[in-house]
Amino acid sequence: MVTIRDVAELAGVSIATVSRVLSKSDYPVSHDTRQKIINAAKELGYSVNRAAQSLRTDRSSVIGVILENFTSLWGSLIIRGLQDVLHRNGYFCLVVNIPWEIHSQAKVVQELLGHSVDGFVFVESWHHVSESRAMLSGKPYTIVHRLFHQTDVNSVIPDEIYNTTLVVNHLIKMRHQRIGYISGPDKYFSSRERLIGYLQTLESMGLSVDKTLIRSGRWLIPDGYRIAQEFMALSKPPTAIVAANDLMAYGAILAIQHQGLRVPDDIAVVGYDNDEVANLSNPTITTVSLPLFEMGQVAATNLMNQMNDGAVPFEEIRIKGELMVRQSCGAPEGKNILAANYIRNSTVEQFDGRDQAVQTGESPWIEP
Repeated sequence: MVTIRDVAELAGVSIATVSRVLSKSDYPVSHDTRQKIINAAKELGYSVNRAAQSLRTDRSSVIGVILENFTSLWGSLIIRGLQDVLHRNGYFCLVVNIPWEIHSQAKVVQELLGHSVDGFVFVESWHHVSESRAMLSGKPYTIVHRLFHQTDVNSVIPDEIYNTTLVVNHLIKMRHQRIGYISGPDKYFSSRERLIGYLQTLESMGLSVDKTLIRSGRWLIPDGYRIAQEFMALSKPPTAIVAANDLMAYGAILAIQHQGLRVPDDIAVVGYDNDEVANLSNPTITTVSLPLFEMGQVAATNLMNQMNDGAVPFEEIRIKGELMVRQSCGAPEGKNILAANYIRNSTVEQFDGRDQAVQTGESPWIEP
């Protein structure tokens, strides 16, 4: 096994100097000496003994990431943002899926503390961290895309209210005044925030709120289909529909088309998430692209600030999304965006509607 002594001998420096460079110490070492050590370590295939380093520094360089649903595509994209920052700064992510048992979050926290993690990240958490804060032992933590309603200063979340105003304002600019809304389940924090964005935008533009035009679904295509049917059965149906996610928007489009009507000519439809279905639908769906990758990056930076100098945020951070104009709203700039182009140019790792692969650094975004 290659040791630090072997690296020191090949580089022609002391063991202490090698230790300072490889542990990324602030101790001053010349550029040439530092490069000699790095080259020697690469040539010999030396890797830092993290366990031994942890004993010396009381830092493990390991971050415990608690994800409540491994099947969540959104959670995995957030983790990619976390890793983008943490790995570049010498941290390793230990990702654990939390079981669906009561108080299981506290159990997972306890297990991660046994691995001497330096901090915690809670991704798409249903559990308020106060339930396990006593067990954190003063460790820094941050929450990304929380699903519970209570605020937490360490949260990084999408600006759901602002993002919903993007699609509603866009419809109003397209001269729609009677706009139906398909909300998500009330138990979701994001559902309530998006509904607030819809209501506030109508009120700010001087439009009356018609409660018959507000219905709730469960994020699923059949819900969008059913509710769109209910809207069309009204004596005065809406001229446009906002759905709280793209799956329900797609369901609404199917219902409208099955009635022999056209989208957007007869009824415009917009969604939220920038899910793949928004690009593959016919017509393609105007929606909001969520900055989940950036949310992961911001959360990682906040966590590092806490670990390095104890800087705790004063309030939760809300990250704004982007309006993606496509065919379903009838805007001229959306007319030439075709699903065929998306299929032809897409890659396995492509998630956004700008035909940009993840490897380019662009952020891909979806959410329920």
